[in-house]
Amino acid sequence: MIDLHASAPQYSPSRLHEILLRHGCNSVVDPIMGLPMHLHYLKHHGIAVHGADMVEWFVRVGEGLIANDLTILRDVEVAEIVEMLPGRIYPLEMFKAWEGVFFTEEQCIYLGVWHDNVRHLRSDGQTGLAILGLWRTFCFWLQKMQSPDDMQDVAPSELAWSYIRQTENLVMPNMRRNTVRLAPAIPTIEAVSADALFLSLPTRVGYRFVDPRVWMWEAWWRGDPYFTLERALDDAIFGPRSAEAPAYAQAVSNLLAHANAFPVVVVHTSQQHLAEIEPLVRESRAFVEVIAPRESEIYLVATK
Repeated sequence: MIDLHASAPQYSPSRLHEILLRHGCNSVVDPIMGLPMHLHYLKHHGIAVHGADMVEWFVRVGEGLIANDLTILRDVEVAEIVEMLPGRIYPLEMFKAWEGVFFTEEQCIYLGVWHDNVRHLRSDGQTGLAILGLWRTFCFWLQKMQSPDDMQDVAPSELAWSYIRQTENLVMPNMRRNTVRLAPAIPTIEAVSADALFLSLPTRVGYRFVDPRVWMWEAWWRGDPYFTLERALDDAIFGPRSAEAPAYAQAVSNLLAHANAFPVVVVHTSQQHLAEIEPLVRESRAFVEVIAPRESEIYLVATK
């Protein structure tokens, strides 16, 4: 049975917003953004946000929620995502490797249908909204597998329709330019200007413990049920090559060394890893304030 554990970092978007406002920051870059719901929160509150990641489906969602201000999906377009369309040849066997292990035969067929349908959408914004709604459907299925008697039986297309409709309610403008990119962390912070840099640093071997829903959805997006995140992160600054303590410390220091252009750097960590991260942050900046509302949510606010 698959182990479903929380994938979201333990930080509060509202607290991050408070820190940015206290330091007069109207824009922020997050070059290791993950699922960008925190950037969406900041966008909603008028901050110009710029994100990047090496996991492609995170970036596609960002195109739907962060870079997109107006594009939504009409009923006919949602129907074209969630249903098997007449006359189209679908890759119905694409996710057969997951059948009987994670999903039913019907669910695996729908995963192939949806994989094909989202690629026929007319814009990046629509694609991002569809991917997030379908991911929530995918998570519902995995959770129901864990607790089959506690969750309602819903037809795949009906469930997907509901989640996509909920997702597009998140679309809104903030009258600022907001961007996302599929790119490594250092090229991103070198290319994008902002008042602040936000880093929620992965732990030293964090890539080994990523929520399985994250790598499975990347595998879905890439159309390869055997895909692993190690392949996507092989060249990332916090990928497999940073698993040893000296290499990890060098990766953090290297990232901070490229952050000189940012007036404020906010580093999120936890009590468990504070002793490893704090000295590296203090080496990079003259002033470091520690904000620690709870053990899993510690912010090192570094200024010049």
